[in-house]
Amino acid sequence: SDPRGVNTPRRFLLEWLSFLHRYVPVGCIGEGHVPQRMNERPPPLMCGRSDLETVMASANAEDWVKISEMLLGPVGDDFKFEPKHKANSYAKAA
Repeated sequence: SDPRGVNTPRRFLLEWLSFLHRYVPVGCIGEGHVPQRMNERPPPLMCGRSDLETVMASANAEDWVKISEMLLGPVGDDFKFEPKHKANSYAKAA
């Protein structure tokens, strides 16, 4: 496929990961946090049950690009991704 044909699903995947990374499986947050509250943040240094799950829960957009490279091949030099979904409850403290 051409770069445009690959970058369209890549951008969709990255936007979906930017939205989905906030939802953490109950098994990963520990027994002390069940039941979850809607506005509760994931633990700061959460480790998933596998390396892939840890990367998927990352708030770093570069990790999501690595996931897209696993599925769709390497990105081009001119590819840049800025997530649209930014909840202020997940903003990094300055």
